Amino acid sequence: MSKSTFLSGMILGALTGAAGLWLFQTYQTQASYGTCLQTYPNIPGKLLLENDKVVVQHFTFPPDQWEGVHAHPANQLYIHLTDAHWKSRFGDQTSTGSYPAGSIGWYGPVSLAEDHESINMGENPIELIWVTLKEGCQATT
Repeated sequence: MSKSTFLSGMILGALTGAAGLWLFQTYQTQASYGTCLQTYPNIPGKLLLENDKVVVQHFTFPPDQWEGVHAHPANQLYIHLTDAHWKSRFGDQTSTGSYPAGSIGWYGPVSLAEDHESINMGENPIELIWVTLKEGCQATT
């Protein structure tokens, strides 16, 4: 066996092993927060922290963009990083609200059956942090 064939095989083996480890860690992490993860059909989020106590996520909501109908797990704290002007819908009921940057609040569980979604009514993107406590968070289907 030539030296280059041997080295090529070693590199390919290392890359294959690293890819397998990455996939394992990714799926293990996703499985660990499961129903505690906040998701929106139309808005991607970024996972900032996940441990045995909390899931922390960052979302950016463009102006005039509906999130899409979604659920919320129980035990969520939100933090507005920017000023926000929302219009929210629960079934046939709508409401609007404005929140200054730095405002925080608590959100309880919302099921998909409640037909909930919101839209950014402002002229600028809304930056929002969700902190979901793992203890007591539950599926909200």
